[in-house]
Amino acid sequence: MGLGSGRVLALDVGERRVGVAISDPLRISAQPGPVIPRKPDAEFFETLANLIKEWDIKEAVVGLPRGLRGQKGSTYDSVEKLLVELRRRWPEVAWLPWDERMTTREAEGVLSLAPLKRRREKGLRDRIAAQLILESYLHYHQRGER
Repeated sequence: MGLGSGRVLALDVGERRVGVAISDPLRISAQPGPVIPRKPDAEFFETLANLIKEWDIKEAVVGLPRGLRGQKGSTYDSVEKLLVELRRRWPEVAWLPWDERMTTREAEGVLSLAPLKRRREKGLRDRIAAQLILESYLHYHQRGER
């Protein structure tokens, strides 16, 4: 699936928090968005609904946790289950799984360069991981369309 037009949303799903990133309208760059608490479900889905509406999202990538050799990560099944629910709630959005291998480690590397006060910011790693997932997705499609 090639890139269409409009913004793309990315989610880095964790057990406690979901990092969000959003592309610019031209799908060139990714910026970190908010962090959404994963539970309770009603609050999570309501916040996500507001973001989808506000940003007019028609395409979203969801990081699938995989190990270095491509094996399913410990939270893989719960993310797949969430993908099913997202597709059910918002069928007008193309919900695409995306290999998030190494994004948490990369996010921690980015964080190590930040001032100590900034590193302690709750959810910052989740926001950066979502941004890295989205950048990977955007770059993959930019290379493929040349």
